[in-house]
Amino acid sequence: MNEVTRQAIAVGIGLAFVVWQASQEPGRAFAAILAVAAVGYAIAPIVRDGVAG
Repeated sequence: MNEVTRQAIAVGIGLAFVVWQASQEPGRAFAAILAVAAVGYAIAPIVRDGVAG
């Protein structure tokens, strides 16, 4: 799996999570965005270095 495909999948999963949380309760949308961003920053070095995959 190439890097572009991996990033597209990650963005899609993140957006799906945010939309799902917003549909559950609108006040959760901001918290969901923060959670997705935090997880993204946490795993970015792993993906960048090619360990994940």
